[in-house]
Amino acid sequence: MVERVIVAVDGGPASQAALNWALTRAKTVPLRLELTTIVELGWSPVSGQDDDFQPVYERTLAAASRYVEQEFPELKTISVVRRGVPVDELVRASADADLVVIGTNKTGVLVGAVHGTLPLRLAAHARSAVAVIPAGWVDGGDRVIVGVEDDGTMDAPLRFAAAEAEVRGVPLQLVHAWSIPATLGVDFGASLPFDALVEAHTDIVTRALDQVRSSHPLLEVSSVLMQGAAAPALVEAARTAGLVVVGTHGRGAVAGLILGSVSHDLLLNMPCPVIVVPRGPRTAESTEGRASQ
Repeated sequence: MVERVIVAVDGGPASQAALNWALTRAKTVPLRLELTTIVELGWSPVSGQDDDFQPVYERTLAAASRYVEQEFPELKTISVVRRGVPVDELVRASADADLVVIGTNKTGVLVGAVHGTLPLRLAAHARSAVAVIPAGWVDGGDRVIVGVEDDGTMDAPLRFAAAEAEVRGVPLQLVHAWSIPATLGVDFGASLPFDALVEAHTDIVTRALDQVRSSHPLLEVSSVLMQGAAAPALVEAARTAGLVVVGTHGRGAVAGLILGSVSHDLLLNMPCPVIVVPRGPRTAESTEGRASQ
């Protein structure tokens, strides 16, 4: 299976990091690459010269295309200019992609058109997985980390992360954090069922480990169970990782803010690339096909 990957570019360091990440991925995953930039309706160059408009975005895509040809000449690549609201255009594009790759900064010629807060909103609404790459990214990290929750969002990111670790030839680490529900402390005379809570959350991790080991018997996999907030736990664990994979809650009706608090906070404090995987059978089919390569 050839993975369909879209990289959003704007000529700045964040989009360059996203492009470099995609090219590194192409060394281990067969993929077809689309370079795209989004021209917002009503946008014009800072200079105010309308006749500079077309060359700006054309030069951006041409430079990215030349870079790919120089670094990876055998990679099949197309360039597409989209016009409209950036998040809407990329969400529409994601319906025909396996992965959308975007950087985290808003610098470059098309300031604000591709980056800024867009990664958060895109990850909340995209039909495909979204890879968010920090500006200045360099290849490295000794494992793939996946955040494990027990809210119905675990299966797709777990499958994706296991396939990713297997392709990269690195261990997979499952991270699950838990806290005592506030409602348990309302009755001052009640004792908190601490041991029962630990056992229940250990069970969640055990089920996830069994799932990975069943489908990827040769993959080295471990787990971390800790008490506390999930986002800081993932950020801390990711400091020496090459990739973090998390899921979404799939409730994108409220623009950008229903990504899920863990994924949202992680993207605001990311120490390495993060892939946000939506729920749904299409994602599952894509990751299973990739793992069989």
